[in-house]
Amino acid sequence: MKTKVFYLLAFTLGCISQIHSQNLLDQLNRVETDSVFEVAATFKATRISIGHSVETRKKNVLEISAMTRYWNTSAETSNSFVADKMSARFGLDYGISDRLTFGLGWSTQGNVWDGFLKYRLLRQQNKGNFASITLLQTATHRDIDVASSNIYNDGSGSLNFGDKLAFTTQVLIARKFSRNFSLQIAPTYVHRNTSIFQGDRDQYALGIGGRYKVGRHVSVVSEYYYVINPVDNPNTNGPFSLGVNWELSDLMLQFKMTNNGAFVEDTFITKTRNNFNFRDGNFYFGFHATFFLQL
Repeated sequence: MKTKVFYLLAFTLGCISQIHSQNLLDQLNRVETDSVFEVAATFKATRISIGHSVETRKKNVLEISAMTRYWNTSAETSNSFVADKMSARFGLDYGISDRLTFGLGWSTQGNVWDGFLKYRLLRQQNKGNFASITLLQTATHRDIDVASSNIYNDGSGSLNFGDKLAFTTQVLIARKFSRNFSLQIAPTYVHRNTSIFQGDRDQYALGIGGRYKVGRHVSVVSEYYYVINPVDNPNTNGPFSLGVNWELSDLMLQFKMTNNGAFVEDTFITKTRNNFNFRDGNFYFGFHATFFLQL
């Protein structure tokens, strides 16, 4: 009799425990299902390849970057086995907050100084926000060859500081569709205070870029910009890039093939003169190293 009572009691306690565990599991599943969280790492770097991504730096994080381009001149004038020419940009990006990043850079080609502000307006969520949106405003100052410019502010033929400025405004819209695939579009407006070519003071473009993760720390990236109102003379082409990003802890290495040697948006988006091919100096190899410091 005692044995039967013991088995009955054990069975009852087991059923109660099972019901309680099931209820607890249901509650946990319900909390997980109902919770809203932000989607992280749409792109692992602040640049997809040649252009900016929606990503911003975390607060008090300093990004130190070095970008280079290598290319050959036409076969008739080429005199180097590896590369005839090289250009570089050195930059510092700082996270003022988790949403706002400030950056400065200097490019060797054309002695270009550039700065930008980048604000994370919206973050993609598992429920709610369909995509991430970041606003980008850049400004550049470059040495302009007065002889090639057709607009002067005074009769002496000299250009003042303001004449050498250009500005690019972008709305970066991106969505992470899966752990491996992210896509971004970038409506773009470029304004120059001085027009070197006829009709190029204000230009509009639409960029598209993507990232596909092929390994734990390796991803393939690509970008293309379609210029809506390109200049007629000289002829220009849409910039294109294809590359690989390699993540190494606090270091990001980016390798790319592209058809332009410039680094700032108002130049590489609207003034790319070469098609993407390996002939006649149209092909550029790019390398970009980024290191992060927590201040």
